[in-house]
Amino acid sequence: MSQDIEDALPSVFLKPTIQSCIPEELYFTSITSPEESYYTYLLNESFDENENNVSEAEKWKFIDSWLKSHFKDERIPLFEKNSAIASALYEMALFNKQQDAMTEIIIKRQKIQTMEYRTEAKRIKNILDTVGLSKEDLSKNGVHSLKTLTSLATILGLADTERSSYLSALAQLNLDILRVERKNNAIDRSIKSMEIQIQEAKSKNEKLNKLLYNLRERWDSKEEEGLRLWKRNMHLLSQKGKEYQDRIIKLERKYDELNVEKGGLRFKELKEKEDHVNALKQEVGMKEAKLKTYQIMPADIILAKLKMDEAKQKLAS
Repeated sequence: MSQDIEDALPSVFLKPTIQSCIPEELYFTSITSPEESYYTYLLNESFDENENNVSEAEKWKFIDSWLKSHFKDERIPLFEKNSAIASALYEMALFNKQQDAMTEIIIKRQKIQTMEYRTEAKRIKNILDTVGLSKEDLSKNGVHSLKTLTSLATILGLADTERSSYLSALAQLNLDILRVERKNNAIDRSIKSMEIQIQEAKSKNEKLNKLLYNLRERWDSKEEEGLRLWKRNMHLLSQKGKEYQDRIIKLERKYDELNVEKGGLRFKELKEKEDHVNALKQEVGMKEAKLKTYQIMPADIILAKLKMDEAKQKLAS
């Protein structure tokens, strides 16, 4: 293996020796690749460091070191120093440090992959040389197929060009396609269901509009009928009003012609006379009743006394 790969491996695949390295148990039990686990650990480490209670003096010390490494020989711009700016610059410095570390790891990883592809190319070339084949000996279709396989390996992100790797990647691609088709089918079913619901809603809306139209027509017809009835009643009332007004005028004229007030025929006087007549009628009635009792008696005074004695005895018994 080349010296570049040997230099890159310790910082990517082997356990770093500094305290900020990924723990041993996380390194060996991670489901993802070692470099991906290391990326995740860097993120968590940076986040934890940001959450720790760091004094403002330590923050400014870290910020000054970061600014000097960033601007190098250039002059650092002047800025106001306070707690808010210290916190913001401290978080920015931590994030920048994290991104620099991740960028360095990615570059080393790309170098390793480049060397792996070169090694694989040499291995395949040796195999072709062993069997007496070279790229120039291949037909146009063979060269085209080789380029197609190379492009396919690049697109699928294969680490090697083994047949099993192609089959595994294609199987995974088919699974992804099936998953997408399943999602598309679910979306199509949802769309069809929504279209059915929309049609039902439109049908219900049309029915409601028809019902509203019929109700409005009925209401308008009732309103018109009520208006006509009201007008007819108003016409009758106006006629009756005119008739009563004419009668009142006639009665007033007749009242004036009779000279009721001058003849003492006012209501109060008539009422008094009526009460007097009623009192006289009552008195006459009482006297007539008493007179009827005397009319029953015989005309002879002796017989009348005997009749009275019999009546007294009956009352006494």
